Amino acid sequence: MKHLFEIKICGINDQVSMDAAIDIGVDYIGLVFYHKSPRNLSIINAKLLAKDRLEKSKIVALTVNPDDDFLFEIKENIKPDFIQLHGEESPIRCKNIREKFNIPIIKGIGVENGMNLKKIVKPYEETCDILILDAPSNELPGGNGEKFNWEILKNYKSQKKWMLAGGLNIKNINIAIDIAKPPAVDISSGLEIKKGVKDPELIKNFVLKCRNL
Repeated sequence: MKHLFEIKICGINDQVSMDAAIDIGVDYIGLVFYHKSPRNLSIINAKLLAKDRLEKSKIVALTVNPDDDFLFEIKENIKPDFIQLHGEESPIRCKNIREKFNIPIIKGIGVENGMNLKKIVKPYEETCDILILDAPSNELPGGNGEKFNWEILKNYKSQKKWMLAGGLNIKNINIAIDIAKPPAVDISSGLEIKKGVKDPELIKNFVLKCRNL
């Protein structure tokens, strides 16, 4: 039985990878605006990549604890379909950004255990449009290739759409999907030949495999 789910590829930062993601019909393309990330983009370079967008592939601007001035700059130049907040933003901050900028919000949340999941996720369900459930990390907020116990998400139900992230790759995606049955997945480092450098062939092969699960 096929599990129908959407695919988000985060950390696209070059034209070849952007073309590969668009050509294969990825549902969400994440552009990273975080100076500590090896996938970080300048506003100018991100604008060049985003100009090739198609209606099928939504542009997601990933930020970490952004201030309003930076969000305004991103909105004016990139015109993203979603703002992804992947820092320590509170539910109230997420709500304020959503209302002020009139852009849907994706919130990244580190999942440690079942209790952590229930306690932390609930408030964000009320203020965000999509949740990304990721492995907790003391390094970068995301894109570390760290896997967590997907059994935590078995039979998980949410008021909002959610994405499974954290250590996904072409070898384990079928296991992750079978266990967690997410409505969407988010992958970054699992499609790289080295940190911050995506492999266009891996992008295509991963998406094709997902579409046949």
